[in-house]
Amino acid sequence: MADILIIASGGGHTGFARAVAQYLEQRVDFVIPKGDEKSRKILSPYAERIYEVEKGIEPNSFSALKLLKSLVSSSRIRKYKVVVATGSNHSLFPSFFQFLKGAKVFAIESQDRIVTRGKAVSVISKYSRAVFLHWEEQKGLYKNGLVVGPIVEKSKYESRDEGYVLVTAGTEGFLRLFDKVAELGVKNVVMQTGKVDPSKYKREGWKVFSFDPDLERYIANASLVVTHQGKTAMEAVVMYGKPTAIVYNSSLVKAATQKDVELYAKILGAKFFPDPVFWRSNKDLLEFLERPTKPNSFTPGTGKLAKVVLSEAS
Repeated sequence: MADILIIASGGGHTGFARAVAQYLEQRVDFVIPKGDEKSRKILSPYAERIYEVEKGIEPNSFSALKLLKSLVSSSRIRKYKVVVATGSNHSLFPSFFQFLKGAKVFAIESQDRIVTRGKAVSVISKYSRAVFLHWEEQKGLYKNGLVVGPIVEKSKYESRDEGYVLVTAGTEGFLRLFDKVAELGVKNVVMQTGKVDPSKYKREGWKVFSFDPDLERYIANASLVVTHQGKTAMEAVVMYGKPTAIVYNSSLVKAATQKDVELYAKILGAKFFPDPVFWRSNKDLLEFLERPTKPNSFTPGTGKLAKVVLSEAS
């Protein structure tokens, strides 16, 4: 029976969960949002058991009934020795009930929180053994912060250059960025639009789609990556050494601040751009696409995190 529980709260949080599971090299149990089939599919190869817990708070909605269901289902999960919370409000109830039952709780802070804390992780830090951090620059966020290095998955592919620009901006998409890229006249683009309608960007020489479960393949084969303040930027740089541009999406009001993201880009050696609404022209982005700069190099920190978790679970 697995004595390790990982709370995977969807999106990038599920990516962190899979990364940890890969380095643990043993099957563990997971908590995912109720009805999140993408997370279930991603985590099933590493899972002994998967619990589903309601997500009471979404980016743009709140449900008291779902929150109550989340509380009840979280309380019914058996006790584990070690729990890793990957962040978001969805992690709060499962991790807190595990703490009350005597589990050793750990949390993972987001890679782009350099000067501000994530709200959920800030709460979890009050009862956790440690908060795993990606960068030395994050050490001031938590008294119990533990820098392990960038928490990424094991690379599935060799890094190659197939001559295209990869443009992607997470599940919600980033209409303003996509429109700016479309204005540049770039010939060879792969674009994942998320919830933004992909049809308006389809043209000769472009491959455009809403989602692909194997986005990593496109990262591995890109010449360079243009993305927002998410985990993809860290994966592109750390896992595949890709020149990367990070364009700040000011619409993600609950996410990291612009100052956080500027520092995140600096750490990675990526090119930072403010929200496109403030651009006077597309010149700077076009110059980056024509003359990309090499990012910084890193050793993944997920193995170090896994050693801490396994040690506490033994």
